[in-house]
Amino acid sequence: MLKKINGVIGKMEYNVGTVMLIGIVVLVFASALLRVFDHPIVWSVDASQLLFVWISMFGADLALKKKAHMGVDLLVKKFPQRVQSLIAFVGYLLCAGFCCFMTYWGIILCVQNYLRKYQTLKISYSFATAAVPVVSIFLLLTIIEQVLDLVKHWDKKEGEA
Repeated sequence: MLKKINGVIGKMEYNVGTVMLIGIVVLVFASALLRVFDHPIVWSVDASQLLFVWISMFGADLALKKKAHMGVDLLVKKFPQRVQSLIAFVGYLLCAGFCCFMTYWGIILCVQNYLRKYQTLKISYSFATAAVPVVSIFLLLTIIEQVLDLVKHWDKKEGEA
């Protein structure tokens, strides 16, 4: 069930992120082109930054889903499989704690930024800061799925599962 939910979230992140990235490219190109003709798009920087925040957060979750975040396992790989699994489990717990921290403080940041507006977009800055708690919840769901998978295959090396 959780794997299916994370799959749907992952597809949504990928598709929405792709559209946002295309939007940034078109917006920045159009803005640069129109600036040459002395008709700049004054809101392009704010819009691009808003979209980039969300793309960055989506990318963090997509990378976690694929276990593509960088790690140094030179020492860890020398331990027996059970110790490696324990180290991975502790790492997941630390990451889950950090996601809870980010969710809690991200919500507070959204509330605090509610009245702050983008100067050119005339929308609340909370639209940008909302990326932190929303995607932190997505990250937490991904971590839970990976912990369940780790526990299920505790004595097997990664790739044997």
